[in-house]
Amino acid sequence: MKTKSQSWFKESWKRWLAWFLIATVFAIACVFLSQWQFARRAEALAKIAKVVENYDQRAIPVEKIITSDALAPANEWRQVSLTGHFLVADAVLVRNRPNNGQPGFLQLIPFETEAGDIFAVETGWIPTGDKQDYPDSVPLPNDRQQQIIARLRPAEPSLNRDAPAHQIATINIDSLIEKTSVDPKIYKTFYLSLAQKYNSQKLPLLSSRPEITEGNHLSYALQWILFALMAFAALWWAIRQELKARRIALDPNYVPRKRVAIGDLDKAAEDEVVS
Repeated sequence: MKTKSQSWFKESWKRWLAWFLIATVFAIACVFLSQWQFARRAEALAKIAKVVENYDQRAIPVEKIITSDALAPANEWRQVSLTGHFLVADAVLVRNRPNNGQPGFLQLIPFETEAGDIFAVETGWIPTGDKQDYPDSVPLPNDRQQQIIARLRPAEPSLNRDAPAHQIATINIDSLIEKTSVDPKIYKTFYLSLAQKYNSQKLPLLSSRPEITEGNHLSYALQWILFALMAFAALWWAIRQELKARRIALDPNYVPRKRVAIGDLDKAAEDEVVS
């Protein structure tokens, strides 16, 4: 003769197995998402380490770091010095670069060294004009020989978007070449972000130091792990609730145990004192 628990198990095991598989798939997805957040945190920490290590180092001649058209990841944010002149005729503006919530542009100008090498130099930020989608004024450096200090930055990908004359969508060197008459031999995989102003004017504003923060990746990763555990906890709770409901239905004398909260004990003790 089958017991009541055996009968319940025979009737319900397939359904609960299906829910267990669903919870398992959900938990696996949560684990993958948590690993993705851990990986993003590791990337953020690596970027922070580069800024901390390289940002404030003394500038060294660019030719001592750059030996080919490739920027070693370890050299990102390093300060370099260059002697030469700006090619002001090939200056462009990089669109959609807000600063503290204010719309604006970045100025990008090729710079030719004494050795004949050409680098794209981001000279700073200029606000959008009051009455048009363009700065009210665009200050330019002189084209005389000078020394500049700048930081190495990887070039940005192209968005394949059209832009007005003398403007580009991203700091993409191929886009700069298309919009200007600059020599195609310019270094294309990186650019230089000016670290010291070339004039005494307010504009352009130099790019600010990047934020040293890893974001919320760690908390998100832990949340996904918690969600995975909650899926099995919810499944276990549902099974227990069904067993309790079935036992109540089959046994009229069964009284489920009620968990006594600490507050209830305190209240009962107070009632006894009053009585």
